[in-house]
Amino acid sequence: MKKLLGILVLCLFWFETGLTKPKVLECKKDCGTVDSNNEFSFQARFAMGSDKKGCNVTFIEDDIILTSAHCLGLGPQEKNIPCCDSETAKKKAKDWKEFKNKMYVVDGKDYPMKKIIVAKVLDISARATGWPPGYDILIAHIDRNCKKCKKGKNIKIVPIPIANKIPKHNTKALHVVAPETKKKGKGRIYINHILNGDILGDDDAPSSIQVIKHDGKQNPPMLFGASGSPVIFKECEKYVVHGLHGRGYDEGGFMYEELQLLQTQKKWIQSEIFRWTGRTEMIDSCSETGLRSFMPNQEFDMFQNDCVNK
Repeated sequence: MKKLLGILVLCLFWFETGLTKPKVLECKKDCGTVDSNNEFSFQARFAMGSDKKGCNVTFIEDDIILTSAHCLGLGPQEKNIPCCDSETAKKKAKDWKEFKNKMYVVDGKDYPMKKIIVAKVLDISARATGWPPGYDILIAHIDRNCKKCKKGKNIKIVPIPIANKIPKHNTKALHVVAPETKKKGKGRIYINHILNGDILGDDDAPSSIQVIKHDGKQNPPMLFGASGSPVIFKECEKYVVHGLHGRGYDEGGFMYEELQLLQTQKKWIQSEIFRWTGRTEMIDSCSETGLRSFMPNQEFDMFQNDCVNK
């Protein structure tokens, strides 16, 4: 399985790493529908350095964000992986070591025309274990009341829960993203997807990825510069995060996205939320209260994957 997934693998984070962008069908202009009603306010971007650049991030709690591990330098081509926890991530993530005292989150609504700071990153944790089906996940604890957050403090952000189960084949979905350039989308946009690809994994990481062919027919042309952005679908009539854009391979003039799935990672994410905040519950799409406790010893709807530093 790992050998199969390794064939022609090319990182979708070419922009951040300097890798050569593959020649595939791609979108270069007006790549989605603008989120004019601010329905997907959970979508934002990292802001690092003087130019405030960084990957897409998703609010999954009021004070927790989700993105791809390679966005902070924990990529599969690096020698600093595997990484399975917070302390290892902070020691090995290149961007964390450089920007840890000045790493922020900016609102996605008018990005990149405006970069309004809405939070400061306090701490990170990651699961980064190599090429697919290895993991590429990073979560962070953030502060919305930081000194530089005054302008963005009153911007309403409604977090989105992580899905409990993997949806049926051919489920309709949306890709929500704040594009890196205004040419691709003026602010936060959404794009129709069909979850029609195979669910893959291996013995160490079952049900880890789903393959999406960006053929311009059932799924849109490839949108580069979207690392860390989520594909979402409706569970119990509410939108939930299914997987993250950010990795894939090219073949026959098309890009095959390997979405990093999250349903089998909730136990780890909950444990980090508890460590940071003391909360034993997460927001949930199917709970009558909107919250669901997974601690202590509560069962998840799917098996939960471990992470092994090999």
